[in-house]
Amino acid sequence: MSPLLERNVYLFDLDNTLYSPQSGILDQVGQRMRDYVAREFQLSHDEAHAFCQRYYKRYGGTLRGLQLHHPQVDLEAFSQYAHDVELDNLPRVSELADELAAISKRRILFTNSPRPYAERLLDHLGLSHCFEGLFSVEQVDYRMKPHPHAFQTICDHFGFEADSAVMFDDQPDNLSTAKTLGMRTVLVNREDLNDHPACYRTEDLTGFLGALNRP
Repeated sequence: MSPLLERNVYLFDLDNTLYSPQSGILDQVGQRMRDYVAREFQLSHDEAHAFCQRYYKRYGGTLRGLQLHHPQVDLEAFSQYAHDVELDNLPRVSELADELAAISKRRILFTNSPRPYAERLLDHLGLSHCFEGLFSVEQVDYRMKPHPHAFQTICDHFGFEADSAVMFDDQPDNLSTAKTLGMRTVLVNREDLNDHPACYRTEDLTGFLGALNRP
């Protein structure tokens, strides 16, 4: 039996995990974040890029950096603008929905994205019915993955221990924290990486879950 089947809770990241990175959704989000920052702080394109990257590397997201260092910025307005993206190139993932629904475990979405955006994407992808709950960045007051606070908060909120969970994510830093806390980890959609901290990796989440469902 796969060691993953010994765990009772499956946590899934959203962006570039439940859909292909080739759809370019996060490219849109990143560009819109930079556009907002450039207007708000009167920065050049390159300066806005460096601004966002600095906070992403330090805190896991630009939102957290704005919250801590720029209280004059309306976080809700920033988030709404940044995540108002076009979904035309994002197809429904009906086969993934079938495999998610077949998993005999607790299934929870664990995202650094805001709830309205996450709900919109899940609905567009056809995955809204696949999860017991949705845990978004607002619920950790923007103290997001990979910070341990985010992981401990989701455990407390849904009432499970970290060592009973599996984390599926495309970001190695998030998986590193998860693994340190006792979670088993699966790196998803990162064929560009040779070295990573995850217990497992896959470029085909649907097939990976199918193998777990039919061992």
